[in-house]
Amino acid sequence: MTGNVMLTLEGRVKVFVLGFAAEHGFAVWIEAGRQKILLDTGAGKALPINREQCGIDFAQATALVLSHGHYDHTGGIGAFLSGNQTAVVYAAPGFDRPRFSCRPGEKARAIGLQAEGRRQIQALPPERFHLVTGPLRLAPRIGLTGAIPRLCPFEDPGGPFFFDAEATLPDPIEEDQALWFETVDGLVILTGCCHAGLVNTIERVRVLSGQSRIHGIIGGFHLLNASEERLAQTFAAVQDWNPAFILPCHCTGNPVMARLCAHFGSETVRPGRVGMILPLELPEGL
Repeated sequence: MTGNVMLTLEGRVKVFVLGFAAEHGFAVWIEAGRQKILLDTGAGKALPINREQCGIDFAQATALVLSHGHYDHTGGIGAFLSGNQTAVVYAAPGFDRPRFSCRPGEKARAIGLQAEGRRQIQALPPERFHLVTGPLRLAPRIGLTGAIPRLCPFEDPGGPFFFDAEATLPDPIEEDQALWFETVDGLVILTGCCHAGLVNTIERVRVLSGQSRIHGIIGGFHLLNASEERLAQTFAAVQDWNPAFILPCHCTGNPVMARLCAHFGSETVRPGRVGMILPLELPEGL
């Protein structure tokens, strides 16, 4: 059985190419047997355009998974919910807290879930919202990590993140979670921003799934501001996992994408693009 993973929006600037829209945001549409899942919703403007261009019917979705509560992953909640009356929304505790990016010498910038998105989530009936307090399965071979333990000493959330505009309460983005599913070739893991760290995330999925073979990794890795030490140790971990493909995008950072490609080769590393479709062979029964 074949399933598709489609990167419906990606990019750091707002452009229109062949009818697709890109923005600083992230969203992935997954078709796996009977399961049709949207992972994140981008910043809001690109999702409706790209949904139409890709011929995606949100009414068919079985789930909306929010990897974490930042605006560039939750801005399209309204666009999704307006086209779907049945899907369950999955998010980990703390996803809706106010949060800020506070860079030295710059005004604090609010980067959390916007008020409208919070209102729309709160208006859902209880059966349509699931607070992910631990690992769970969306289907027999599809899982959510829930909040990921921070065990790797060289990884951090990847930026100057705080719960307050005064930068007194550091935000570890503890709700950060990843989606994973089994293919006949091994695990495919999807990350939103990977604020928990790529190594923490992949190793957590290996423990939860009981499988060690990593077939592919897709998503934002938040390595733009990573130190050379962190990059070296992350690359060493990727080497050990030996995935067949890596699709870095969003917050990974263009320089790091280039280094990944140079290190592991262009056949393995392919930057995620708007509208990209990735066919994967899935086991029967999904």
